[in-house]
Amino acid sequence: MRFLSTGFGIAALLVSYGAATADTYTSANFSGAINPGGANVKAPFSGNGFNQGDSFSGNFVFDNSLVPAAGSGLVNVFFSSFPDIGIIPSTTALSFNFDGVVFNLSNNIDALLPAGIQYSNGAFHGLEFISDFAFQGSEYQFRIDGTAITVKLLNGIPNSFDPNGFPTGNSLINAHLTTSLTNLAPFDPTVTSAVPEPTTWAMLILGFAGIGFMAYRRKSKPALMAA
Repeated sequence: MRFLSTGFGIAALLVSYGAATADTYTSANFSGAINPGGANVKAPFSGNGFNQGDSFSGNFVFDNSLVPAAGSGLVNVFFSSFPDIGIIPSTTALSFNFDGVVFNLSNNIDALLPAGIQYSNGAFHGLEFISDFAFQGSEYQFRIDGTAITVKLLNGIPNSFDPNGFPTGNSLINAHLTTSLTNLAPFDPTVTSAVPEPTTWAMLILGFAGIGFMAYRRKSKPALMAA
């Protein structure tokens, strides 16, 4: 009987833990364009798959409880602060295709800049992201700061932050995100994970407790009859 009570106690704790830590999330799509302001795409990208006016798109997930309040000014909310970020796939948390160069959250260089979502007075105002990519034998740095996107050549001299070096010169590509999000939908991180929810663990424990209790009763009945 004590075993069954213990099982019920653990199950209750897990259920309450799941309810207390269950943040709610939303998935959304974003889009943008290369040089919407009229600047040129420079060599070696010009004429090699990157053109002025080309559009790009992506998706990300945000934690509703971490969205700043209206009037809070410019605030960055980092993906690492999501309680469930460990079970959200990198391609779901943040992913985008920039004219054939594909990035996701796992590509971010955290030593240089934590990946995050930028808000302005509680409204979406872009992203924070930085990564390297190879193009025609050289390494370049791709960076999003709010709504602005820049691409710069790396000098190839390793440093403590980036083995491909520091960015040099002017931006070779400029692009901008739009601040209008589309296809907003509720997102449940546990659906994409093989790790059981606390409520699932609770049901399993209750099941095992019930089996153990039944086995205990069956074992004790012959002894009582013999007495």
